[in-house]
Amino acid sequence: MINNPLKKALIQFFCPLGLSGSIYSFSNSNRFRYQSSRSQFQGSYHSRSNISFGEFARHCDQLRQEQQSEIVKSLKLIPIASAEEVMNFIKANKIHGKVFNIAQNFNFLPESLQETLKARNITSPSSIQQAIMPLIFDGHDVIAIAETGSGKTLAYALPGIMHLQAQPPVAGPRILVMAPTRELAQQIQTQYDLFAKTCCLYGGIPKPHQYVSLSETPQVIIATPGRLLDFIKGGLTLKSITQVVLDEADRMLDMGFEDQIRDVLKEVRKDRQTLFFSATWPQEVQRLANSLCSQDPIFLQLGERGLSVNKNITQSVIIAGGNKFEQLIEYFNQIKDKKVLVFCQKKIDTQKLEYRLSQHGVNARYLHGDLKQNQRDYIMQDFRNGKVNCLITTNLASRGLDVSDVDVVINYDFPENIEDYIHRIGRTGRAGKKGEALSFIQPRDLDYRLKDDLIKVFKQSSQEIPLQLLKLKVY
Repeated sequence: MINNPLKKALIQFFCPLGLSGSIYSFSNSNRFRYQSSRSQFQGSYHSRSNISFGEFARHCDQLRQEQQSEIVKSLKLIPIASAEEVMNFIKANKIHGKVFNIAQNFNFLPESLQETLKARNITSPSSIQQAIMPLIFDGHDVIAIAETGSGKTLAYALPGIMHLQAQPPVAGPRILVMAPTRELAQQIQTQYDLFAKTCCLYGGIPKPHQYVSLSETPQVIIATPGRLLDFIKGGLTLKSITQVVLDEADRMLDMGFEDQIRDVLKEVRKDRQTLFFSATWPQEVQRLANSLCSQDPIFLQLGERGLSVNKNITQSVIIAGGNKFEQLIEYFNQIKDKKVLVFCQKKIDTQKLEYRLSQHGVNARYLHGDLKQNQRDYIMQDFRNGKVNCLITTNLASRGLDVSDVDVVINYDFPENIEDYIHRIGRTGRAGKKGEALSFIQPRDLDYRLKDDLIKVFKQSSQEIPLQLLKLKVY
């Protein structure tokens, strides 16, 4: 039952005979509606624009009364590759961990899913998809460490769609994906939307819109931990969930979500399948993964151990003096008409830099966490469609930014740790494309450890280490 006594009283007052009230309502305008292309088989996503909390509460009670079904984890769909093919794949991709089989193509998927992928020019699996999908189909809990832009979302979404179709029919959702930011949650939703009915829960917009989404029995819930926990406290049940995905788990821990993640997963059945995806594998994530998985997870890392770096990104540095802005303008003159993402450490600095760049003819906008959600959506839309070719932001967008054609990433302010550096530059060079990353560095930006980590990143990505970086004195 709903925990909040006030909410119970409201339900009884407005809906004493079970009639549909209108405690909440919201506009149909694009301001609060997230649009994405959805599978032709799903039909209209929202058939209603108004819902009462009483209706939502009764929907939650109905889900809670449903009997817990069996769970089907293992799906033998992928043909067995030869031992030689598997070994050659492991060597070519520098894989650490257990690989028993590889998905060499998408032929094992239903024809409708294959056609949907082809319509988006996805004709063959990426390396991470080849390695991860067989493990998920076999029913294992998995921890996957891979570079950004490697296709990891589809690596778990495709097996997830087959997983939910294999389960006994229920009214509640089957898959839960948690992500650290609204931007990443929305990006993940666009992938699942191709195949299933989804609901995306995140802060920054009114809850009534999300009450509607939840009451229309989505198969997949994508959410940030905080907003999801709010709905759970309001009565939402997750007893039907059979597969949980934590995307960018390390970032969620960095943002202080560990307690919220644990509270959420207490509401999910213990025999679920749990999947962790991340670009780094610090001890905190190891501890969380080992404590939350119902079985011993299989660890898999593509690329060098430690930090996973995209080799399609050409990295360079400029040792900045007191004329950093002049050096930035000089660089912009060399990269005209390219789509550029610039990072600053402080929110106020993004605003100042936008003004200064606009004085030099650069079409730039700033983006940070203090903006309202609809403002952020409009800015991102302008950046995607090319109305704005320079976006200035903080670490807010360093993970989960869904822009596939960023040409250049500029660290105007160098990040405080190497993990943020990797995630920032990972916004370019996505999906096999080439990208550039330029970092302005001042001696005070680096200590010995960060300098050594940066040099390792250059080495791991098979790039020449800048001589000025090697000679830079740090304190």
